[in-house]
Amino acid sequence: MEDKNAKTGEMPIPWLVGKMSQLHLEVYTHNFTLNYPMGQGQIYKGTNVYGILRAARTASLEALVVSAPFRGLSSHEKGSAAGIALMLAFAQFARPQKYWAKDIIFLITEHEQLGMQAWLEAYHGLNNEPGNFYTSLGSFLKPGMLTLDLGKLTSKLDWGEDAARCLDPGKLQGRSGSIQAAINLEFHTPKIKYVEVKIEGLNGQLPNLDLVNLVHKLCVKSGVHHSYKNSYSWIRRNRMDEWAGGIWTMLGMVNTQFTGVPNGNHGLFHRFGIEAVTLEGRDATDPAGAPPKINTLPTANFYRLGIALESILRSLNNLLERFHQSYFFYLLAATNRFISIGQYMPSLCLLCGAMLIKALSLWVSLQQEDEIVDKQTKERNAEDKVGDEKKEEAGQAEKESGMEKDLNKDSEKSSGKVSEDESEGIVSEEEVKDREDGKRANDPGMSIVSMGANYLLVHLLGYVVMHSPVFFSQIGANYYDYPSEFSVYCGFVAVSVGVVIISPSLPRLLRAAPIAREELALVNILALVELATACLAIGMHNFALGLALATVYTPLALVAGVADASTRRVVLFAKRVFCILLQPLCLLTLCMVSYSRVLFPEEGLPSMFSRGKDAAMQAIMFSIVDSLIYGNWLYNVATSVLLPTWIIFWQILCNKVQ
Repeated sequence: MEDKNAKTGEMPIPWLVGKMSQLHLEVYTHNFTLNYPMGQGQIYKGTNVYGILRAARTASLEALVVSAPFRGLSSHEKGSAAGIALMLAFAQFARPQKYWAKDIIFLITEHEQLGMQAWLEAYHGLNNEPGNFYTSLGSFLKPGMLTLDLGKLTSKLDWGEDAARCLDPGKLQGRSGSIQAAINLEFHTPKIKYVEVKIEGLNGQLPNLDLVNLVHKLCVKSGVHHSYKNSYSWIRRNRMDEWAGGIWTMLGMVNTQFTGVPNGNHGLFHRFGIEAVTLEGRDATDPAGAPPKINTLPTANFYRLGIALESILRSLNNLLERFHQSYFFYLLAATNRFISIGQYMPSLCLLCGAMLIKALSLWVSLQQEDEIVDKQTKERNAEDKVGDEKKEEAGQAEKESGMEKDLNKDSEKSSGKVSEDESEGIVSEEEVKDREDGKRANDPGMSIVSMGANYLLVHLLGYVVMHSPVFFSQIGANYYDYPSEFSVYCGFVAVSVGVVIISPSLPRLLRAAPIAREELALVNILALVELATACLAIGMHNFALGLALATVYTPLALVAGVADASTRRVVLFAKRVFCILLQPLCLLTLCMVSYSRVLFPEEGLPSMFSRGKDAAMQAIMFSIVDSLIYGNWLYNVATSVLLPTWIIFWQILCNKVQ
């Protein structure tokens, strides 16, 4: 096969179809098209080849998938020719067997995960017709959702295909039944030292733990050494080294899950309810690094790998129902040990609980302030009432102590005095009421309308930013001839600067009176509850992402608070600087600059900042494209959840109250 694509580097489709036909499989080809969402009308085409081995004992109601990606000579990844050869060899072995109760689909995909994504969507009947198709089952964009059609407003700019139609999966000519499980093969050489088992899928999804344990145990039984992250099955450690190794293994798993990008083609099966893993062959010269005692391991040949693959598929063939008994949420500490969700989730709950406790504390303080104000008002009314009673008693005493000579005149004078005193008493009561009304008029109080309008506008801004990359890309390409990643990054920088400057004045523009302390405190409570709820909800599905967000932004949520005249300027300035550093775009750029410093310590500061900026631009572009094509949540969460919450904290820190 390497000879077939040595000159062109393209996938040898006729050769693969001929080989599968010689094995008496039902062979089909699958064509798909990608309208690149961030390009200027760029279109990519690809072809998948798959063959179906029909089970003699059933009516094609269920199926298993054995897949392998095709990687040409120009690919930056390791080759996959050995994995395709292993698949074809196993197909030749499995064809005459009579014990298969499920169909086996042998799939070879082009363009890595893009071909797998297109094949899965086509297999499950998703098409690109308007109204019933959106690229990702986990995407924020769904049919019928209200979106801004910029094409009607600007005729000069070519906005390209809609985000929901960037991938045209095409149609399959042949299919089998419901897919129960899938095994993806990534072998670059027939002679390997050990097998690395990959399990992380899209948005941090994991396969059922029973499948993972099955693969590891059958590798041991077949005489193939296996590993996961830096946990190696052939290393025997003491108790302390075992604990340290388990911690590093879990941290490696969290690091892989955080971005939500699957580390193999298996990761795209999970959202369709299909359990899948990837088996990657590694040797002593693997780019991932040489593990301890690697040179002492015997080489695993095709025979042992074939035994392991047959054992795994025969075990899956005996399944009477889907995997459901074991865990779907876990962290692996070793190839034979795991941490369940009930043990690792409390760490995230404690971080979110700190934010909820602060929100409760602010709410209680608001209630206490209201009680104090009510108490002072009642005391003031009681004092006014006592003063009025004393005035009435004094007026009556003065009337009784009048002159006794002229009773008529004295009575008239006394009545006149009483009326004057009563009128004076009435005037004093009116003055008190006017004074109280004046105080209420000067007191801004709490405006629910302005508070809700500010909260809504901030989140609408996040929604606009989430859909802005296509706009920035088109502006940069049509007017400045800039590449897409640079245009999008510059657009985000401009938006971030504008938000930092303009957003603090937004609450003051929405109301005529000064901002009340109670209003900012209530906004702070809502922001704390929103951030804690978002971290918990995200952590239930992708624990690594939820934990990272809570770890980074819980200190900001606890530090940010309503500032008044008693707040020291140095403390307030430090809080604002800390908030600026945690702005999502600034935080990403700083992380990339620091990471480039770690990788290239010999470079100077200008080169380090330039390399970090380029890495940040590429990271943003990859997250946007993954969101539009595969439905990765990272970019959507950062723009629609994280950015609005950060803006609210920034508004709270930048607005002082009396």
